Amino acid sequence: MRAYKNFFLSLVFIFSLTTVFAQYENTSGQKKQQKKKENVAKVNRWFAGGMIGGGFSSTNSYFEVAPIVGYRVTPDFHVGSRITYIYNSYTVPPFGDRYTAHHYGASIFTRYTFLRFLMAQVEYEALSVDYYDINRRWVQSLFVGGGLYQSMGGRGFATVAIYYNILDDQYSPYNNPIVRIGFGFGF
Repeated sequence: MRAYKNFFLSLVFIFSLTTVFAQYENTSGQKKQQKKKENVAKVNRWFAGGMIGGGFSSTNSYFEVAPIVGYRVTPDFHVGSRITYIYNSYTVPPFGDRYTAHHYGASIFTRYTFLRFLMAQVEYEALSVDYYDINRRWVQSLFVGGGLYQSMGGRGFATVAIYYNILDDQYSPYNNPIVRIGFGFGF
């Protein structure tokens, strides 16, 4: 299993560092259209968005809000950051006492899109967690994964991805694998 993790991590690392360059030669003589397209591309480099999520069971429920801000280095390679807030309500056995906790933190990520609809992403997160039996502490996570990337109208996008937390800490509020659905728009 460890060999699969290392292989998967290596692939994602390679995808996150790889960029594709192409040459374009304008043979039609329409320089105004090309210049207009370049200006639009410069305007749409920054993007914002996020995700809203949650999970419910008989002993644990949580609600998560995570806005993102990012920059398109190239049309396929993106970098950005995410702020996370998680409200967690859980029951502790054996007596069934109910507790609530507030977790918050931030992360940075790199994303590479390929084949126009697939993406690979690596994300590092530091999350301040608070549980009944510990003082507030910082939990670090390294998410590696990928999924579907759908561009919508040139300015917007949506993602559906599965991640694996390589630094799976015992106090992490996440359970592997992590499924995230996100959205964003360019400005």
